Amino acid sequence: MGTAKKEKYALIGMGDFGAQLAVTLAKKGIEVLAIDSSMEQLEDIKDVVERTVCLDATEEKALESQAIEEFDAAIICIGDEFEETLLIVTVLRNLGVRRIIARATTTRHAYILRHLDIEEVILPAVDAAYRLANKLAMQDQVNRLELSSDYEITEVRVPQQFVGKKVGEVNFRDEYHVVLITIKRVETQPHFWGMATREVERLVGVPIPETVMEKDDILLLFGHREAFERLLRSDNNEGSLNEGPEE
Repeated sequence: MGTAKKEKYALIGMGDFGAQLAVTLAKKGIEVLAIDSSMEQLEDIKDVVERTVCLDATEEKALESQAIEEFDAAIICIGDEFEETLLIVTVLRNLGVRRIIARATTTRHAYILRHLDIEEVILPAVDAAYRLANKLAMQDQVNRLELSSDYEITEVRVPQQFVGKKVGEVNFRDEYHVVLITIKRVETQPHFWGMATREVERLVGVPIPETVMEKDDILLLFGHREAFERLLRSDNNEGSLNEGPEE
C-alpha cells in the first residue's frame, strides 16, 4: 500500500493569527510554507514549520517562484491591510491556485471577498464571539464533535424533565430531532474488598425503550446544532420542540 499524500498549505502573513495557524497545522503533521515580507515575523516559527520564505506576496513573480499552485490551498492570514489581501487574491488567481482561503477582520470585508467568489472566508473575531456565546448559553453541553458546519455529536447532561423517564417515553427523533446514541453514567462501586468505594464511569450501551434516565446521566446525542440549542432551552421552559432544524 502506498503512503497517503501529505497535505501542504501556503500561509501568507505571519502576524499573531497566521503564526498560530502555521504552528498548529505543522504540529498536526501538515507541510506548511510560511510567507511574510518581514524576516522578523518568520523568526519565531522557522524551526517549527517546514519552510519559511521572506517575500512580497503581492508580487506575482515572487509567488510564482514558490510553485504555490501546487499547494492544497493558499491561506491569506493578513489582518489590517485589506487592499493587500485583495491584491494577493488576484495574484493567486492568476497563478492558478485552486483553493484560496482568506481572513477578514470585518463583516464588510468578508462580504467583498465572498462577492469575489472566495467561498472560504475566516472571521476570527466573529467566530470567537459565536463560540463564547454558545458556551455561555449551553452550559449543560459537556463535549462536542463537529461533523460538519451544521451537524455534531455532543454530550449533554440529562435535562431535568427527563430524569426518571424511560427512553421510550421521550421521542428524541421526532420531537427533538436528535438521535440518542448511548448514555454515560457514573456509578459508585466497592473498592479495596468493600472497605472503600469509588466512582466509575460506564456506558449503558445501546439504550432500549425501557432504559431509565437517571440524575447526572450524560446523553450522547447526534443531530443539528440548532436542535441541541432548543433541547437545552426546553429544559428551562419545560416545553416541547415541534420544529425541525432550519435548512
